[in-house]
Order: sequence, then C-alpha cells, then structure tokens
Amino acid sequence: MSNDTPTLGAIVSNTEPAQLPGTGPLTGQHVTLERLTQNHFPDLYEDVGSHADLWTLWPGGPFSTRIEFDDYLTRLLAYSSDLVTYAVFLLSGPNKGKAVGLALALSENRPTHRVAEIGLFYGPQLQRTRAGTEVVYLLCNLLFGLNHRRLQWKTNSLNVQSRKAAERYGFVYEGTLRQHEINKGRNRDTSWYSIIDSEWPACRKVFETWLEDGNFDEQQQQVSRMEDIRKVLS
Repeated sequence: MSNDTPTLGAIVSNTEPAQLPGTGPLTGQHVTLERLTQNHFPDLYEDVGSHADLWTLWPGGPFSTRIEFDDYLTRLLAYSSDLVTYAVFLLSGPNKGKAVGLALALSENRPTHRVAEIGLFYGPQLQRTRAGTEVVYLLCNLLFGLNHRRLQWKTNSLNVQSRKAAERYGFVYEGTLRQHEINKGRNRDTSWYSIIDSEWPACRKVFETWLEDGNFDEQQQQVSRMEDIRKVLS
C-alpha cells in the first residue's frame, strides 16, 4: 500500500445549501416568467405544442392533439418539487401577455451540492430574440442568487442550435457522454456545458451589456454580439 497522501479537492467554505426558486414571477424588461399552471396550456399549445418540427430532438413530443400536449405539461407539473417550470410571457409587441415558451430550473435532489440545471423550449416568437436571451439571464441570475455553485446545460449532441446558444451565453463545454440515452428509439449522445459561480459575475456583465438599449439600433438589431462583448470585457 502506498504511503503517499492523496490529493484532495479544495475545501468548500460555503456550506449553506442552495435554495429552490420561490413561487413568484421573474420579470425583466422584455419578459415575465410565471410558474406554469393549466391556464397557460392553450397559449403554449399554439406557440409550442402544435409545432411538430420543434420536438424532433426533444425527448417528448410531437403531439397530435391538444389533449396529448396538455397531458405532457400536466406530467411536468407533477414531476417533482425540484423541477420548477415557467411559462414565458412577452411584455410588448403583438404577442404581449401571451405564453410563448417554457423555461425550466431543475435541482434534482442536488441542493446540498448546489447544482442546478436549466432547460428552454422556445416557440418561434422567442427564438433568436432579445427576449429569449433575457429569459436565460433571469434564470441564471436567480439560481446563482439562490446559492448554487454550478449551473448546467445539457443537450442532444446533434442539436447544433442549442450547442451554439450555450456557448453564446457563456456556458463552457465539458464533454459529450456517448450513448447516454435512447430517445424515440434512437441513440442520443449528450453534450454538457456549465457556468460555475466564480464565472457568473463576468457572464452576468456580458448579459447586461448586451441587453442594454444602446446595443440595439432603430430596427432592434444588435450592434455588438455577446461574443464580441465578452472579448472586450475579458
């Protein structure tokens, strides 16, 4: 037996557990996130559930009927107290006050390790928009404020759009788990990304700078990309 002293990880001085999100809404400049209820189901079916192409790489769906979609959302609500599901509402424009996407925060019995995970499911009204980016900012800021030390993002390795989004938001690629799951009878390799608490202040500054009104022209097109802002601030 070796007498060498094993190398141990750094001592974690913050021993307080992470907290789960409360029941109140999260409100930004462009969106509000409300805890999902059955009242949101009709809007979500129109903007999310009825678009079969959105569900190709997602474990659930597509849905042939509104009843099937409602059953899926009902199961989400009953899943666990560790999973918080939000309906995303726009605060301006022709779809103001309408639920146009889902945002999920999952702790999965890991609050003592202070690990959380986010998931997003956007309808067309949220994809590639300022509002969609603000959803991620609100979720990340909430979870790190609740004492999480790691925030995860995982996605099907074939989901190029999701992988690019994770990197744009500042999540760091950690690797791909091969043959991680079987979804809809097909192999799924899962790519993992994360932001840790020591990285969040810099990431938060990038989000806040990008979201500023001065970063958008009269046509509401971005002036500077998040990637460029990150380089300037680093």
